[in-house]
Amino acid sequence: MKHITIYILFIVTAAMILLNRYTELYINNSIVHFILLFIAAASFVIIIGHLFGKLKSDKSIIITFIIVAALCLLKSFLSWSSDWKTQTVIYANKENPKRTIEYQMQENRFGFGYKKRTIERLKIIPTIDWITDIDTLGLEADKWNKVEENIDELRIKK
Repeated sequence: MKHITIYILFIVTAAMILLNRYTELYINNSIVHFILLFIAAASFVIIIGHLFGKLKSDKSIIITFIIVAALCLLKSFLSWSSDWKTQTVIYANKENPKRTIEYQMQENRFGFGYKKRTIERLKIIPTIDWITDIDTLGLEADKWNKVEENIDELRIKK
């Protein structure tokens, strides 16, 4: 039963990480992303350790967790940029309040400046969105309300 749980954890978390990387699914919280990455990596190492008969004691599993956590922290520090933050909600969908068109910015952690984008965002759950790049010039006016709500999640002084 324990092995099945580890296999399921690996499949679910690895699928979420891959979907975040290769589709429009976006995990909008760095902590949630780190937790999913850690669970996927740790469960993969434990599965491989069990297959080769190397991880038999609780002590070896705990040491494995510590090493995997350190490697995941190092990877996240060196490679992840900051989260995309909503600066302005430009349009809200008339039929679905979870669908918005937003102007977002992302801080560059190791340099100066910001990346910018305008996206259509569908909030699936609080930490997971479905995003698509959008050109606001061709919007159908009957489906969207212009709201111009200033959110300023980056707290940029104007």
